[in-house]
Amino acid sequence: MSNAAARNSHPLDAMVAISDVVTNHRYAQIYARVLTLDTPTVEELSEGLDSSTTTVYEDVKHLVESGILERVTDTQPHRYQARQIDLSVQTDDDSYRITPSLFVALARRETNENIRLFLDRHGVGGLASGLEYAHDYVRGQMNARIMAREQDFPVLEAETILQELRDVLLDVDPDFEETPDIDELDAAVDEWSEE
Repeated sequence: MSNAAARNSHPLDAMVAISDVVTNHRYAQIYARVLTLDTPTVEELSEGLDSSTTTVYEDVKHLVESGILERVTDTQPHRYQARQIDLSVQTDDDSYRITPSLFVALARRETNENIRLFLDRHGVGGLASGLEYAHDYVRGQMNARIMAREQDFPVLEAETILQELRDVLLDVDPDFEETPDIDELDAAVDEWSEE
């Protein structure tokens, strides 16, 4: 699929491409590194990965063809940037957002034991839900006790994953953080526990 075809493709094509990144750890790592390095070359990408430059080149080529990455230079060596992804998936009971933060969290599973354990216990859907809670957590609208109650998790597990996903969110978007109102959160929890 050419770049033009990827940009003008049907939303289902985009969903399949995103599914590739969710299910293929190398693709998630490459996407996360492109976000981190800001228009790297294949050689720069391969320096931080456990794959050969040839493998990284083939993976980048696939990600460009599927519209996940974009080549931003015409001259050699080519430089790449990550496309912003924001896909909502609606089920009967819930809706989930697939964003660059999910790809970065998936890429960190090899180096972050807490994220790996959470993924083992709750899968990619649980991680996507955790990111939704983490968005509110960073904004000061959520705490671990509320997440633990709503998801039926131990409070320590909720606090641990919220902290890890907070770091992911801030790495992807450093301007995201707002100062939480701890008193307001505690009042909301106390009000809930009195009911």
